[in-house]
Amino acid sequence: MELRSCYSLLFAFCLFLFLPYQPSNCQQIYLNNTQLQCDQNASSTRGYVCNGPQKSCQSFTTFRSDPPYDSAVSIAYLLASEASSIASINNISSNEKIPSGKLVIVPVSCSCSGSVYQHNAPYTIKLGDTYFNIANNIYQGQTTCQALIGQNYYEATNLTVGSELLIPLRCACPSKDQAANGVTSLLKYMVTWGDSINSIADHFGVEVRSIINANMLTLDDNIYPFTPVLVPLKGDSCTSTTNRFIFTDGRLKSLNCKPDTKKFPVKLVTLLGIGLGLGFLGVFLFGCQLYRILKKRRYKKQKQKLFKQNGGYLLQQRLLSSCGSSERAQIFTAEELERATDNYNQSRFLGQGGFGTVYKGMLPDGRIVAVKRSKAIDYAETQIEQFINEVVILSQINHRNIVKLLGCCLETEVPTLVYEFISNGTLSHHIHGQQYQQEQELGMSRSLSWDDRLRIACEVAAAVAYMHSAASIPIFHRDIKSSNILLDDKYSAKVSDFGTSRAIPNDKTHLTTVVQGTFGYLDPEYFQSSQFTDKSDVYSFGVVLVELVTSKKPICFTTEEERNLVAHFIALAKEKKLVKILDPRAAKEAKEEDIEAVAQIAMRCLRLNSKKRPTMIQVSAELEELRRSQKHLEIYKGEDRAYLQKIDQNGEELKPGNLEISLQVVSNCEFDQAPLRW
Repeated sequence: MELRSCYSLLFAFCLFLFLPYQPSNCQQIYLNNTQLQCDQNASSTRGYVCNGPQKSCQSFTTFRSDPPYDSAVSIAYLLASEASSIASINNISSNEKIPSGKLVIVPVSCSCSGSVYQHNAPYTIKLGDTYFNIANNIYQGQTTCQALIGQNYYEATNLTVGSELLIPLRCACPSKDQAANGVTSLLKYMVTWGDSINSIADHFGVEVRSIINANMLTLDDNIYPFTPVLVPLKGDSCTSTTNRFIFTDGRLKSLNCKPDTKKFPVKLVTLLGIGLGLGFLGVFLFGCQLYRILKKRRYKKQKQKLFKQNGGYLLQQRLLSSCGSSERAQIFTAEELERATDNYNQSRFLGQGGFGTVYKGMLPDGRIVAVKRSKAIDYAETQIEQFINEVVILSQINHRNIVKLLGCCLETEVPTLVYEFISNGTLSHHIHGQQYQQEQELGMSRSLSWDDRLRIACEVAAAVAYMHSAASIPIFHRDIKSSNILLDDKYSAKVSDFGTSRAIPNDKTHLTTVVQGTFGYLDPEYFQSSQFTDKSDVYSFGVVLVELVTSKKPICFTTEEERNLVAHFIALAKEKKLVKILDPRAAKEAKEEDIEAVAQIAMRCLRLNSKKRPTMIQVSAELEELRRSQKHLEIYKGEDRAYLQKIDQNGEELKPGNLEISLQVVSNCEFDQAPLRW
């Protein structure tokens, strides 16, 4: 494979030598302040046109420090750059806090996409975000509303919180004439109040004429705040492209590099190429072979280093020391997971939870899996511990309502977990998602039925009870919530995300840690004492139970009355007014006494004093008993309807009115495990 790549590179090099000269436009037009218009009909230019010979290049942009983006790490995360390069260019450390408003130089990879140059960065939508806010406040004019609308399929008025946008940041590469004049990179400077062409030229130590030519301006033209101006940068011939400049004392200066005086002229290289072709080919092939050998050695050492760095040896010790392990997890290679996820293609993105991003993949044997890997820039030691903990916890669990761990990969820069794929999303999506809300507004009833909700509650309770009491070592989940409950194609529940879970020895009753969890599901007693017990999981389950009954979020900011779901639910339950908060379909299908029974279980789980809460075994048993009684009632009703239809042996059918009365009698009868008696 490496030899074939070498041949291809050699052929491309020879072909480049004989390409005819193609002139290109040297300039890029200045993008004026029409970019601030955010309506769909605005005619704002989306970026700089690809009018240079380079399809990709190293470019620079400016960003003014603005919390929370006030360090090299946070700015690199926002603009999809490298924190180490930002720190080197700006002469700061990676985690150093940058004063608000200070200008930061950011290196970006610029490439031609369609007809314009751009650099893409991912962004997760937050509450209150709009295209205008993202383009002009968060990204400080680095992009436009029209570019965001054209790059993403979300409507401007319907941005879904938690979804990911692709942000096209504007950039440009030097034209052929600029490169001939010694320009090595273009810096995109975002104009601010009080700037002029002269002040920008003085700030970066370049000629005024070069800025005017690069932006098709004149000395009399105005420039506007929040608009970009291209600044041509000249540098010496260095092997490094990202560290060619350093920003100090308010100026971008060229580093002192030794000029490359041994570079052959293009014409001389062309004439000598044919004569030296055979010799060069031999050296080239030898180099490729040597490179392949060295690459194998380096790759082997890198895998060993990453295995140790990702806690491989610690994981082995933890697995050996743990008892009750289930089927051994498979160790995947990095190449296997890249092929399974199409190199972690964005189209395979499923979501994110805890410290990881989840992708959908398919193994060579046809199994569909969910691949979870960290998205952090610097994988901290605490996250290594979270990863090892999740593997160890899941290796001790074997329950049909707990997501199954298939294996892991320790050869990548960040550790990766491989789970069974659960096809129907999360419980939160089904009871809080946008599609559910639209169905409720339209009067549709395709949401979860009451039977499904009760069954899901029973399955989750059984899974948590198993972890607390039936596992070889008791396990506290510590983050039970509706978004951590997955549903398969039959709507069976699967408890997931064990990154913060802990195994507790039998001789201990609680765990003292820094408070972790999700706001709205957090046990108030744990929040005050930092002591997590099995009753803290019971409280979180009680919140989920209330969610199932009401289809409302634990914390809601729409109205003051319903801001805290738990408090609102308990208040209505005491006033016998639960119908005001019930899910419409649940209220229609469930009996009043069943709703009351589930509400009583939920309120017992939500007691402030943890000692007065039931155990998960008791909760599971009560829910199963309630569900079993409903099943028996349905069976008896079905049998007695059939009996009533045959009650007249003379062939005379019962009248509809009499049949309804008879069925009403059946439904009102009290019964036990014995057959129903008239």
